[in-house]
Amino acid sequence: QIRPQDLSQLPHVRLIGCGTALHAAQIGQILVEQWARIPAVSHVASEFNANDPVINPKALHLAISQSGETADTLSAVKEIQRKGADVYGIVNVVGSSIARQCGKGVYIHSGPEQSVASTKAFTNMVGALALFSLQLGRSRHLSKTKGKSIAREMRKVPEKIRSYLDNPGPIQTAVDLIIQSKSVLFLGRGISSPVASEGALKLMEIAYIPCLAYPAGEMKHGPIALIEENSPVVVIAPNDGVQDRTLNAIHECKARGAKIILIHEEGDPISEVGDVSIAIPSTIPMLTPLLTVLPTQLIAYHAALALDNDVDRPRNLAKSVTVE
Repeated sequence: QIRPQDLSQLPHVRLIGCGTALHAAQIGQILVEQWARIPAVSHVASEFNANDPVINPKALHLAISQSGETADTLSAVKEIQRKGADVYGIVNVVGSSIARQCGKGVYIHSGPEQSVASTKAFTNMVGALALFSLQLGRSRHLSKTKGKSIAREMRKVPEKIRSYLDNPGPIQTAVDLIIQSKSVLFLGRGISSPVASEGALKLMEIAYIPCLAYPAGEMKHGPIALIEENSPVVVIAPNDGVQDRTLNAIHECKARGAKIILIHEEGDPISEVGDVSIAIPSTIPMLTPLLTVLPTQLIAYHAALALDNDVDRPRNLAKSVTVE
């Protein structure tokens, strides 16, 4: 437990993770800054110690890992502790090395993940970070009314996930485009940018298709050179306040012959610009990753099946990365 008075005086928050946990950390960074209005930064755990990081003992450090055994994350935890700061773990496996080393934090209770590629743990990591960010916000400047409104929307998310999974939309159409291509570009802006990275990671992990994930605004600084006729581009574009600028990137891609696989909220007119449009239930902007990630996971799963890959045991990968 963190005392409310300690939460209210935090100078900043650091979040550390690898792979899927890193993408959850990147979302957590945005949630902390949006709801608590406190500086936050996410770090790639495997690079953390290489830069001799400056550690403020008064700051809050969060280590995120599904297995709790990720060697790079555990090494970062020990480095932070060596420099005099506490670290809180956000892990799935009870009694794991990171949980024991931290000695404090939360379990996300996703249950065992049989597949190497993490899916439900990502959802629970983001959910835990959302709850923490809400608590942190309420200890600072977030009003009680706003906090209750966010909490109400959180409680609706599980049913919205079930609703989407019952009717996931034209996933197979998207898969048919993707498996005929040599590579896939994923784009997102704001809190959807880490979702694009997570979607690309899943497709690479189990379908073995080269993918590049980029913030939508960065596309014009290089990745647009990769687009040719019929190139599949997966765009995460909820109605989140930055959608207009994401739409500009979509038009740039379409002008160069790309096929747009668009993930958007139900009833949004932006669906018309997608060659394949996949609708998710609507929610508040900061909770959209819990829903927009679902189509990307299903696309990866069905692409892997179509290519006759072992979805649960992809080549060259291990469930717990226990070496640095």
